[in-house]
Amino acid sequence: MQSYSAESYGEAIAAVFDVVNDNPEEVASIVGFLQGYVGDGPVLEAGVGTGRIALPLAETGVELYAVDISQDMVDQLLAKPGADKLTVVVGNMNDVDFGKQFSLVYLAQGTFGALLTADAQRQFLQGARKQLTDDGRLVIETMEVDDTRFSHDQYVTTSLLDVTHVVLSAAIREPAEQLLSIQNVLLTPHGIQLYPVKFRYYTATELDEMAAEAGLRLLERYSDWDSAAYSPGDLRHISVYGLA
Repeated sequence: MQSYSAESYGEAIAAVFDVVNDNPEEVASIVGFLQGYVGDGPVLEAGVGTGRIALPLAETGVELYAVDISQDMVDQLLAKPGADKLTVVVGNMNDVDFGKQFSLVYLAQGTFGALLTADAQRQFLQGARKQLTDDGRLVIETMEVDDTRFSHDQYVTTSLLDVTHVVLSAAIREPAEQLLSIQNVLLTPHGIQLYPVKFRYYTATELDEMAAEAGLRLLERYSDWDSAAYSPGDLRHISVYGLA
């Protein structure tokens, strides 16, 4: 996707993001997991989106700071009850500096992959290292690529199918750059909607290596937010890092 920009994802999906991600049980699990690492605060969410996680976490009394590249996503957040409890900035997560030391920095879903080069991902890890307190924690959720879905580095699949709508997902992978471009296409009697997303994929091993270069060490890894045991090769994992 040559015309894709950092803002493209948010611009397209902001209005329906909460509908697509309507999973109260998962949000409760995420908030419960993060509470175990909050410490004395404050806390930073990179890629806050519409506040799906930040708002309920802030409701627990956490002093929460947040950044997101998408004005459209942040506008959705700011329209919600409790948004006044957050300090939110629109900008690149590698450029924004709140001038704080955080007891917890976290990225959920595929946010870390939204940094589209290895250098940008390393830059974030280095910045997070500098912003963490001595006993602070960095939590990153990762969705690895399922190689079995691809034929000649691409796939088209049906994500949802009903009487009134269908969602198709078309993807192209660029192995040399570890980039995956996905166009989610919603077809209804009222027309067509496009929801593009692009990210740099990586393995758990590569993430650990980049973290180590930044002065971070892996403390724990789980396969979901309920702390299920991780096994090498799991496509989803929650990694917890501390200062090396």
